[in-house]
Amino acid sequence: NVYNIGTATKKYNTVYSTVFSGTATEARYADLAENYVADNEYEPGTVVIFGGGEEITLTHIREDNRVAGVVSENPAYLMNSDQEGANVIPIALQGRTKVKVVGMIKKGAMLVTSSEEGYACSASDPKIGTVLGKALEDKTTPEKGVINVVVGRV
Repeated sequence: NVYNIGTATKKYNTVYSTVFSGTATEARYADLAENYVADNEYEPGTVVIFGGGEEITLTHIREDNRVAGVVSENPAYLMNSDQEGANVIPIALQGRTKVKVVGMIKKGAMLVTSSEEGYACSASDPKIGTVLGKALEDKTTPEKGVINVVVGRV
């Protein structure tokens, strides 16, 4: 038994389901994220590490090898969606997302945690396990800002 819902001209805006079993051929957003319990509320783009009073926290250590990822704004796919806790936040583990950065950044530069809590910075020769991702755009000023980054092992 196969049923079609909608047509090329009459589409459903939102479909809610308990379980989806099928083939997704595209996603609106660009990162894979997983929910974790944080020790505080953090805004999208914030760089976080594993640690603190809960699972996720901030660091002031440059090139911290406990780097977990970046708080995602709109994950394309969210894992661990039933996570419970006071501050459950989606952490972008792979894909494209906006990241809070400090310092001048060249497109393609490897990014690591910075000494500024919640921010990433450029690193020319980072240690294994400290890379957050690679910059997708240049940032030409030393002040804090937000850029697009491919997070994960790149």
